[in-house]
Amino acid sequence: MAENISIFIGTSVHRWNDNRVFHKEAVSLASQFRVELHAPANFANKTLHDVIIIGLPLWKKESDRKILRSELWSRLKVSKTELFYFHDPELIWIGIKARLFLRKKVIYDVHENTVESIKGKKWLNTLTKRLAIIGYKLFEWIGKQLFSHFILAEDSYKTLIPHNSTIVLNYPIVDESNGNSEHKLYDLVYLGDVREDRGALIMLELIKQLKKKRGEIKLALLGKIVNRDKLDIIIKKYLLEQNIKFFGYVDYQEAIKIVKKSKVGLCLLKPSQNFIHSYPTKLFDYMNAGIPFVSSNFQLYDELIQKSNAGISVDPRNITEIINAVNQLLDDADYREQLGKNGKLSLEQKYNWQSQSDRLIKVIKSL
Repeated sequence: MAENISIFIGTSVHRWNDNRVFHKEAVSLASQFRVELHAPANFANKTLHDVIIIGLPLWKKESDRKILRSELWSRLKVSKTELFYFHDPELIWIGIKARLFLRKKVIYDVHENTVESIKGKKWLNTLTKRLAIIGYKLFEWIGKQLFSHFILAEDSYKTLIPHNSTIVLNYPIVDESNGNSEHKLYDLVYLGDVREDRGALIMLELIKQLKKKRGEIKLALLGKIVNRDKLDIIIKKYLLEQNIKFFGYVDYQEAIKIVKKSKVGLCLLKPSQNFIHSYPTKLFDYMNAGIPFVSSNFQLYDELIQKSNAGISVDPRNITEIINAVNQLLDDADYREQLGKNGKLSLEQKYNWQSQSDRLIKVIKSL
């Protein structure tokens, strides 16, 4: 049955063209199986790279996603697909129902340490956090008994789901082009959600300090912006309007083009359990674009730097250390170029999606 299996991929959180959900997993699976992707989109349906994409409404706030979950369940009930493959913790109840009532095979693709993520949600109080964690752990336990398999995006998640699971790391699809652009529009670039816990305020302070020496310093921020008003107040206070450009959410392919036009990538995440033990995909994206990076000095990140020699690690709480590392790279074009080449070579030899794609397809064929 595996060769002819049809797959219903569902996500209520990620846009249809999300890099892992669509470009990596859905496209890879569509090379072997019939694949439908149901995800937020600004269109009703289309087929791309053999993936049948059926749009869900775009959402602006988390409460909007209740409608998306209801629509996913309605579609799943009438779908003739054999396998429900979902990506979000909030869909775990739908996964349970799909197995119990629809008798579908179910795979849960785990992107994060959900318990730690709940702990970090500032809009939940202590009581509601505890209730949410208890509820999620209960549903996850039920899922462990019912689901066909778990796909884990990080090695560290294996301690959470040690059985019936396979690690499929979020390595990049290696860009076949030369990567690095000779024409640089930006000195620094950050790719990902622009949030305080992901270093938003650290980056503003960095630009404020660097501007004293480099008046024309420019930072490109690519990703969803959280608490924009607060950031704008700081930018205005320190007259950084000409130094920082917000792009907001950008399609991955376009984002990489901008990264290539930048000199140094930033990954100054604050120390939290959800970051310390997980690879930030932005590091691989910087390597893929052929540029060096400055990252937080977490052990996992340091190990990547030791193996690839593609960047510099710093204490994200030490602004002087960050400034020195950035200045070192901006002042030495040859050093930047060498680290960029090192990163690209490491991707080609080891950190690439093809090895993970083969592993994912093997899992599906084994069901």
